[in-house]
Amino acid sequence: MKENNNFSYQYEKDIEKAQLVSLFESVGWKTAEYPNRLHCAIQNSDYVMSVWDAGKLVGLISAISDGYINVFITYLLVHPDYQKTGLGTKMMHDFLAKFDGFGRRILTTEVDKKEYYEKFGFNIEGIAMFNKDWKKRCREINCKNY
Repeated sequence: MKENNNFSYQYEKDIEKAQLVSLFESVGWKTAEYPNRLHCAIQNSDYVMSVWDAGKLVGLISAISDGYINVFITYLLVHPDYQKTGLGTKMMHDFLAKFDGFGRRILTTEVDKKEYYEKFGFNIEGIAMFNKDWKKRCREINCKNY
């Protein structure tokens, strides 16, 4: 666990692709296998907060929203060396403040993370359904035209 109070927080969407991939690989997320998709996804998010330690991306939360009622957290991750330092909590509090008053703040997570998100007022309601298609070829980059 990294002890550091000198983190910097940014709200820029144009994060270097290699930094994104490195962070996502650090937590073992499949998304890292698709660097162009990942880069485009972050650039096209409505909300992105990143955490940096001496130029290294160590945490990220992103969300998409309709602007009024629904907001969906697409990613919340902290590099393993920086977990249990309060970074995830700080990012969640920032997200909740930004989208205060929205009718539905939504996320999907693994079952073992249920208690973590309950601390922020999230609860299980209904079911989440997925139609995953990681094998489908998508256009390789120019996010602006995608």
